[in-house]
Amino acid sequence: MDGSYFKRHKGRHLRKYFKEYCENTTIHGFRYLAEKRSIVEKIFWIILILSSIGVCSYLINRIYEKYRTSPVIVSFATKESPIFTIPFPAVTICPVTKASSSMINFTEVYYKKVDNETVDPIEYVTKDELYAQYMLLLCDLNPARFPKNETFSDEFFEVIDKASDPISLPQFAVTAGCKFMGKARSCYQLFTRIILDEGVCYTFNMLNREEIFQNDVIYSLLSMFYDNFHHNGLESKWNRDNGYSDNAQRDTYPRRALFAGADNALSIAFYHYENDTDYVCANNEVQGYRILLHTPDTIPLLKKQYFQVPFDQGVLAAVQPKMMTTSSGVKNFPAEDRDCYLSDEKPLDYFQIYTPGNCKLECLTNYTLKRCKCVNFYMPRKNSTPICGNGKFRCMRQAEMKLKSLQLKTFGQSDKDNQDYCDCKPLCTELSYDVELSQTELKLQETLRAYRVKGHKHIAENIIKENYFSVRFSTLTIFFKLEQFLTSQRNELYGPTDFLANFGGLLGLFTGFSLLSLMELIYFFTLRIFCNTRRYRVWSGPLEEAKPSDFQEGQRKVQ
Repeated sequence: MDGSYFKRHKGRHLRKYFKEYCENTTIHGFRYLAEKRSIVEKIFWIILILSSIGVCSYLINRIYEKYRTSPVIVSFATKESPIFTIPFPAVTICPVTKASSSMINFTEVYYKKVDNETVDPIEYVTKDELYAQYMLLLCDLNPARFPKNETFSDEFFEVIDKASDPISLPQFAVTAGCKFMGKARSCYQLFTRIILDEGVCYTFNMLNREEIFQNDVIYSLLSMFYDNFHHNGLESKWNRDNGYSDNAQRDTYPRRALFAGADNALSIAFYHYENDTDYVCANNEVQGYRILLHTPDTIPLLKKQYFQVPFDQGVLAAVQPKMMTTSSGVKNFPAEDRDCYLSDEKPLDYFQIYTPGNCKLECLTNYTLKRCKCVNFYMPRKNSTPICGNGKFRCMRQAEMKLKSLQLKTFGQSDKDNQDYCDCKPLCTELSYDVELSQTELKLQETLRAYRVKGHKHIAENIIKENYFSVRFSTLTIFFKLEQFLTSQRNELYGPTDFLANFGGLLGLFTGFSLLSLMELIYFFTLRIFCNTRRYRVWSGPLEEAKPSDFQEGQRKVQ
């Protein structure tokens, strides 16, 4: 066959091959297009086929969008977990009063400066007005009468440490002290002094400094001076992803409660001298202690979240843990789709461990450094980073407010869209502690009388010598409410298998399309064309109207 033959019969070949496909395909409706019927019937079936394909495509697109944007569903685990598989919450206690009046009478100095009076240096235990300026940062005050310093030296930490001497603020009461799991413990062994946004605080069950921070980071821990932020050399046997290691003993670190109930609690009793109370610096009508329960690997910020133990009150805190895990299938998704980070997925500059709290603190630190050229006293820093003085008070406050506004504007955008956006997603393995509080008034005088009756006369006499009428007592008891808790888990809502099943189900429902239908299409456009060409020298096969002599003549010319 010469070229003129193919040109003359090109359209006939196409029609013939399409008819052949329609007669043999398993897709619904196509065979009616191959029959010798009226044009109206064929148009009718073309409209039905196109409508089915259109509706099917629309529904498949909706399933794909759901698969792409909401691939994760949160469901409850199939069984409960015992409380000894998770650590006892880290407990951070911050006194509302920031300094002892016997060290720095900040209230008197404050009003003298506001009234533009001369401050006698003898009113400072350190004989230096600069130290009162240190207290302004702790008290969150910015009065105009005080001299303003742009930055402070590391002496700042020594002064506020001395101002909140552990002998007087707070005192762990000699009448009870501390107990954990029913055993009396030394409060000063259980608790570590640490500087947070609330000033000098006390923390229990936090990880060691070396396990939280990067090696080149300076954090304003009082361990810089006391070297006690190491928990007697105990090494952590726990991490978020894997829990406690197999070789963890009963007395492992971080500490865990083996049983629930108030008899297995962390119990704390402390007292405070009334003449040490500073209402100006506290800026709070409720005096006492601010408490936060958090995970051992997170640096807490008590200005953002806490509950309060007032003076002369006994507080019971029943804890119910909440834990969220992530299935292995969801972990294979990109972080943007699962909306959480693995513990080693987002590196931080200051912290070795990623948590949303650590990430937000680092973000605030970087933004404050960018705007103010220094960081607040409680923020992590490098050697060359200065500490902001009271002259930068307004700048630090504005930086924090600006960052909050910026996060709202850039919410949902990627880190590439705005370099100041923190992108502090939740952890894929989350742990938090819900607290149910109850409190009652303490009867101090009745308690002292009871000590005399019970034969503890020496204890009552010692407290009376200290003028117990000016002493304010508080107690705190923290325990797990139940011995089991139910965890939640992120699972696949639409995995690849589910998406394929829905995709195929819609195609089968509207068109009868199946895997074999796909193979038919591939066959008709590849193997069948190849075989037709080899056998008939024509990709579509012989036309029924062509004479045998035409093919014989064409074969002779090819040969």
